[in-house]
Amino acid sequence: MINIVAFITPKAEFYGECKQRITDVLSITRAEEGCIRFEIYENKTTKQLVFVETFTSQITLDEHYAQPYILPIFEFYQTALQKEPEIHKLSLIE
Repeated sequence: MINIVAFITPKAEFYGECKQRITDVLSITRAEEGCIRFEIYENKTTKQLVFVETFTSQITLDEHYAQPYILPIFEFYQTALQKEPEIHKLSLIE
């Protein structure tokens, strides 16, 4: 299982559009085979979007990243973000 927390910091003028683009694909992403959890939160204080994701494997995560509805979002991020996404892959401690 792959657990991810990602912090996305858009430029101020692109915040709303970044948020809209990802909310547009929430339900279709959640329906993907291998997607266990896909949630987006916002930190209004820092104008940051926070993704919490769980996929069954690296393969299903890679398949998610390659979807035709996800690729344009990644392309948009190239100009819309203040900095590179901060992505943390987490391991469960039992």
